[in-house]
Amino acid sequence: MIAIRITEIPPSTFAGVMMETASAIQYRPFQLRLQQYLKESKDSPMIYRNDKHRAAFEAAVRKENKKNYALLSALYLLTADGRLWRDTKRFVVTGCICFEQVHLPNCTETAYALFCAAKDLYLGTKHLTISDLADQSLIPPKVFGLICNAMAIRRFGLGAIASMNRGDEAWL
Repeated sequence: MIAIRITEIPPSTFAGVMMETASAIQYRPFQLRLQQYLKESKDSPMIYRNDKHRAAFEAAVRKENKKNYALLSALYLLTADGRLWRDTKRFVVTGCICFEQVHLPNCTETAYALFCAAKDLYLGTKHLTISDLADQSLIPPKVFGLICNAMAIRRFGLGAIASMNRGDEAWL
């Protein structure tokens, strides 16, 4: 997807986190989609897909190294879909995800997009491109939001989630 700079201190607002995370992406359709996502999320930014996602993610990262941002971002995406998480969690060994052993028979398009994005953020592979992410027909809005959140976690660690949960006065 993109080489993401890693830093400890995220901006203090949801919009700030997202804009800083995507600042190196110069592809205009992606930037426009991100701006649209921020406008649509103004009143209620989606941090987790639902309560099950939150619970699964928190349980998955409980024993993990919180400095391994690549692992945290991948776990965030893998736990966003219940079936995907059931199919992949046995391949998560403390500090490592064995993606090469994962097989996803009959997975949904959403699960596949989440899996590919998780793998890209974790391993630096290029299964999804920035143009794929910008394409609303390929990546639905909620999945786009989850991938953007995971990109922020990859860049800022769990501090990104704390920043996303704060009130935001700096909306576009």
